[in-house]
Amino acid sequence: MKKISIPSRLWYENEERELTFPDRWNVDNLTSPGFDKPGLPPGDIRDKIEHPIEGPTLEELAQGKKQAVIIFDDMTRPTPVKDVAPFILETLHRAGMEKDQIRFIWALGSHGAYDMINARKKLGDHIVENYAVYNHDPFQNTVRVGRTPTGVEVWLNREFMNCDLKIGIGCITAHVHVGFGGGAKIVLPGIAGIESINQFHNQLYRDPSRTGLGNFDDNIMRAECDAAGDLAGLDFKVDCLINRRGEITRLYAGDFRATHQAGAEEGKEHYGIPHATGYDIAVCNAYGKANESAISLLLSLMALKPDGSGTAVLVSDAPEGQVPHYVMRGWGSDYGGRHFQVKVAGQGFLRAVMKRLVILAPCPDRTMLDLVCHIDDATIVKSWREVLALLEEEYPGDARVGVIQDGTMQYMKALGA
Repeated sequence: MKKISIPSRLWYENEERELTFPDRWNVDNLTSPGFDKPGLPPGDIRDKIEHPIEGPTLEELAQGKKQAVIIFDDMTRPTPVKDVAPFILETLHRAGMEKDQIRFIWALGSHGAYDMINARKKLGDHIVENYAVYNHDPFQNTVRVGRTPTGVEVWLNREFMNCDLKIGIGCITAHVHVGFGGGAKIVLPGIAGIESINQFHNQLYRDPSRTGLGNFDDNIMRAECDAAGDLAGLDFKVDCLINRRGEITRLYAGDFRATHQAGAEEGKEHYGIPHATGYDIAVCNAYGKANESAISLLLSLMALKPDGSGTAVLVSDAPEGQVPHYVMRGWGSDYGGRHFQVKVAGQGFLRAVMKRLVILAPCPDRTMLDLVCHIDDATIVKSWREVLALLEEEYPGDARVGVIQDGTMQYMKALGA
């Protein structure tokens, strides 16, 4: 049997999952150069934070400030914030700030709130036990800060706006809307009010050619984020690139536009899979954003045969389930957020683009696929053994297989890129 390992369960055991395939199949491991880079040692992380790529140092920014807020991305992002935040705190204390002058806020956007079990995973025990940690609430306690040039009304978290030193910690990965996440996306939608978030997502329909996975340059949604970052007064941003073990391989600190630009430019190679298509079977893993695993299907569609005869396999191993999303997901049997569409069995787009969708989900639930299809349009199993049995039944002879290491962070480069 042929074997390929994929990363699994980032916020749990963070282990490798071994996939096996018959020797008669041609199997390609579709991965990107950055995924195998080593993680940065703590000393290098500290050095990058203390020497920003653009703008004043954090210690200079902190002089004379009364209240500091650190917004950080949630459990739908792989950023190991606990590897970064201690050095931020070290700098703030060196500048004279006390613990009760500093607070952390989850930049949830329109995602559900988190408990302290998750906060300990993301921030570490010391921060949870010594600093205030708040969830962002998009439905209340926001204040209006202005409009973007296209007219999006920007309402932001009240606690954030009450502080005179504003810091963000996040990561840069390929993103289906803004090309590459990071930068001021941690502000919009990260700490925005629900109507601002809805209006932000409306930008998807203004010019689809200027949005999309890996489409960073001249991206109209990125421009909305940048405008919101200016309105918010985001002072200092840390953006990271991540490897296949959830470790930081590169870190950029300073002005949010500069960190986003530099990180995305390197991210194009770091996360870029060489263009590959025409597969009978596309196995797409969801690791860094396992609780938003449906976004992996975009890469599966790109990898499969274009005639709709291929089979997609999504590895969705998120024991906590898929993240609640107040804009995109369902909140009842026939209704949901502003951009939710009810899915009817047998009437979606899947049958036109693939022969079969197989989901490997050790902890499945009946609403886990509401972003893309009706649950009965997929075959859901709990083990790779069951997946392989289904595939061998459908492909008793030769088959061409592509295994995408993580369709939630990576993207497929354009032909010839």
